Amino acid sequence: MGEYAAVETPSDWRADLLAGATPVEVPLLARNPAAWPGYEPRAAVSVWRLPRGPVAAVWDFRVQGGSFGEDDATALAAAAALAVEERRPLLTVVRSGGTRLQEGMAALVGIPRARIALRALADAGLPHLSVADAPTTGGVWISVVSAADLRVAVAGATVGFAGPRVVEAFTGELPAKGSHTAESAYAAGLVDAVLPGSEVPGWLDRALATLRPPSVLLSPAAGRSPQQDATGGWEQVLRSRARTRSGADLLAELVTGAVPLRAPGGDETVAAAVGRLGGLPVVGVAVAAVLGGRPTPDGYRLATRAFRLAARWGLPVLSLVDTPGAAPGTVAEEGGIAPAMGEALDALLDCPTPTLALVHGEGGSGGALAVAAADRVLVTDEAYFAAIGPEGAQAALRRPKEECANRMRITPADLLAMGVADALVDPADAAAHLVELSALPGPERLARRRERWGSPVPRGL
Repeated sequence: MGEYAAVETPSDWRADLLAGATPVEVPLLARNPAAWPGYEPRAAVSVWRLPRGPVAAVWDFRVQGGSFGEDDATALAAAAALAVEERRPLLTVVRSGGTRLQEGMAALVGIPRARIALRALADAGLPHLSVADAPTTGGVWISVVSAADLRVAVAGATVGFAGPRVVEAFTGELPAKGSHTAESAYAAGLVDAVLPGSEVPGWLDRALATLRPPSVLLSPAAGRSPQQDATGGWEQVLRSRARTRSGADLLAELVTGAVPLRAPGGDETVAAAVGRLGGLPVVGVAVAAVLGGRPTPDGYRLATRAFRLAARWGLPVLSLVDTPGAAPGTVAEEGGIAPAMGEALDALLDCPTPTLALVHGEGGSGGALAVAAADRVLVTDEAYFAAIGPEGAQAALRRPKEECANRMRITPADLLAMGVADALVDPADAAAHLVELSALPGPERLARRRERWGSPVPRGL
């Protein structure tokens, strides 16, 4: 058995990241498993306790190009196990050309070894943040960075499954300009941010700040009675559509210190972020992100990722609802809009943490309900919620859209009377309601949620 020796402190921005860090020794094999001529084993991954709080596994590109061998997999597994033992987040700072080829299959099995170690971290409810530095390719991109809860890439880095020279060897030509980069990974929704290296520590600090316990005590949850007017359904629809504040705007207003999550394919129909709501750490989702927006399959996949992240981290959910409905066209249909909506709904219903939906605009059919089946449903004066938007009802029922809207009972007063909504609020009241939900015992809250969404609506009109 060999002993892990900490690599030299890097001279770039990572030196600031490791300032004050304490190295952790990990017992390693330090062997030449494939008997490669002249190969001298040395681990590229070092393990540290950071003053910021996380356990960190840091790659040194000067050691065999940061390649991932069996001892590196051991070091990563030790870092994950230490994070679980000490209840700390795990940070991986990757700079690697991929699997260490001189070790053959002994190195390649590091991919499942890493995934198993990181799965244990996730099962313990602890976060994994990863930095994809230059380069991040091959087995480490597969096993480490792509498995992280939050992912940031260093601007200009080579990032991808296969490095450019490997692509050329297999295909006969280099990848197109701009491919296999941090920027292309961000465009595809594979990382959540692309930043200069000097800004990465600040991004990490913001992300870690979202996990700290609440620091602010809020007033009790409030609600108010609907105005006693003759507002009909169609008038309420027009009122909702006349708004100027989008879901993304409201998310940015309510959730502070936010670290945005990126959707698959760079989809922008849904916004999601980890941040603070009135001092409470939350995962926030806005469906849709833009006024009048119809979420796509990838938009709902982002919502699913956010709900599952909340479940894994033990954070409550704030779901902001404002959409006339899901995208209905051919592209969305072929992209799996129905299963994507169903998966988002399942992830929200199954989330073990407190969940709060705020319908602040349009609530169109299953596209809205997929992200609104929460412990508590709040509505604003500008909200409506309908089994289908009035234009869709007109097409199905062959009745004027105004009549359909008026007859479907979709106003805030109607929703409260039926028990579909729990309170009429201003958006700023959401934080107090989420704190109130967080005070309920988990089993009681989950039992109420199952009863609520597994039963007919409490009341008719």
